Amino acid sequence: MEKRCAVVECYNRHDEVYLTTVHLLRQLGYEVHVFNNWRNRLKNSFVHAPGAKPHIHSRLKPSQVLEAVRREQFDLVVFNTLEGKEVLDCAREVLGHTPALGFMHNGSLVRNVPEYQPLVANPRLRLMTLAPYVTEDLASVAPAGTMIPVFFNDREVPKLPATPGRRRFCVQGYFDPRRRHYGLLLDALKALHRAGRSDFEVYVMGRSFDKAFRDFAHQVRDAGLNDHVRYTWKGIGYRSYYRLLNSVDFLLPLISPESHPTYFRSKSTSSIAAAVGFNAVPVAHEQLARFYGLEDIAFTYTSDLLAALQKALNTGDEELAAVRGRLGEVKQRYLDESRRQLEEAIVGLA
Repeated sequence: MEKRCAVVECYNRHDEVYLTTVHLLRQLGYEVHVFNNWRNRLKNSFVHAPGAKPHIHSRLKPSQVLEAVRREQFDLVVFNTLEGKEVLDCAREVLGHTPALGFMHNGSLVRNVPEYQPLVANPRLRLMTLAPYVTEDLASVAPAGTMIPVFFNDREVPKLPATPGRRRFCVQGYFDPRRRHYGLLLDALKALHRAGRSDFEVYVMGRSFDKAFRDFAHQVRDAGLNDHVRYTWKGIGYRSYYRLLNSVDFLLPLISPESHPTYFRSKSTSSIAAAVGFNAVPVAHEQLARFYGLEDIAFTYTSDLLAALQKALNTGDEELAAVRGRLGEVKQRYLDESRRQLEEAIVGLA
């Protein structure tokens, strides 16, 4: 008889992460039940992963998602986002009778929020992070495992038609200057345009009506870059999201230790996982590439994004295909190591 596992996500986020969790738990012999809200169900991160076959239980409110988990018995409960009072309360209750894993998307919470201490001390709980450097940052506070979420599909994902004569870059995720340095990108694109280059286009995800986005779009227009910058709306479903990611050559995290220091210490960026998962070569800060073991694959920079973009654009088709082939090997290596660490974490639970 298969062991039963619950994967819990009550928030309107991080639903792309639990695809990898479900995929690996099924390999480990679990019957997996996903408890989520209706927004996540409708956006459907499993759209191109029919082989995952989780049992999905959806509710309208976060409290209802958590209550649904409380009502059932499982051999293991995985909290996809171990954050927030309601989730921590649910975790404490579950740990009274069931071992659990808790994914930390912001490792500093464990250090700074006192409510985590009883959970960390409980032998039935093991923390998990989404990047090895975040696990290292947590080591002085609590042991943790690492799972890099790079599984998104087990069938072919459609692609957008290619634009002849152009390489395609992408800035994925919500448009949020707190998470990405869009000014650095804009300066580099202006320099490419001034140099007379027309062999590029950049998709910027997360279009909205807020002031930050409107200001960025205005600067793009003023720089004469409208023909080179495309947008996708905030909140698009995963069918469209995956189709775009599967259609780009390069992915831009747009973070550095100077502009976004927490993403080099206690928080992971979803951009690297998306790049590896969809075989899009990262154009990233050299320290970020090194953290993920991609320094020989990614096009890297420390302060000069323009030079990295030029190098990516100047790379021949055969060489780029070879680089992407090596990225596919990295994806499998990540999955193998993530499975090993996930299994090790489960075995170590009381």
